Amino acid sequence: MRKELFIELSSSSVGTYKLVFGSGTTLTVEPTSQKSSVPEVIVMKSKKLEDDGRIGKAACLARNSYTKTISLEMSSNKVVYEINTPILTSEGLYNAIQVVNVTESTEVTCSAKFNNSTITASTTSAEEEAEEPVIEKVCNTTDTSAQDNKVEKANMLSMAVLGLRVLLAKSIAFNTLMSIKLFLF
Repeated sequence: MRKELFIELSSSSVGTYKLVFGSGTTLTVEPTSQKSSVPEVIVMKSKKLEDDGRIGKAACLARNSYTKTISLEMSSNKVVYEINTPILTSEGLYNAIQVVNVTESTEVTCSAKFNNSTITASTTSAEEEAEEPVIEKVCNTTDTSAQDNKVEKANMLSMAVLGLRVLLAKSIAFNTLMSIKLFLF
């Protein structure tokens, strides 16, 4: 059985805090007046397609909202993942996410509705057709100082470990001799 208790603080308080007591009693502390903010709405479409080659995933993220009454609607009705209540961040802001199945050529739009307002974002064909940057590997054979430096450090570490092992062996031998002397004399 889960019990929830909400306490409102004065407007001088900052942030939202949530505590859980025992086996599920939740205490949420929220300020009485929250700043009004416009969440950032981001739409992402995967480049990887499923086995049939036509279906992919698209996600809508509404982040940094001061209100937890935010709902997301996407152009596709095939919802794969959606959270019931927005996620509370450590800054006292809320994030909401929804993931849907889409076809390869579909333009994805997402609408975030909150406080009688709506923000819409969509993917563009330019973003979908953007090429991956090509990274060329360059080999510089004249600069070997970095490699020499690494080898030097490795050698110094090996010598330090060897020195510590010798010191440990000496202390064990000394302690053994002292223990024998104590028991015999």
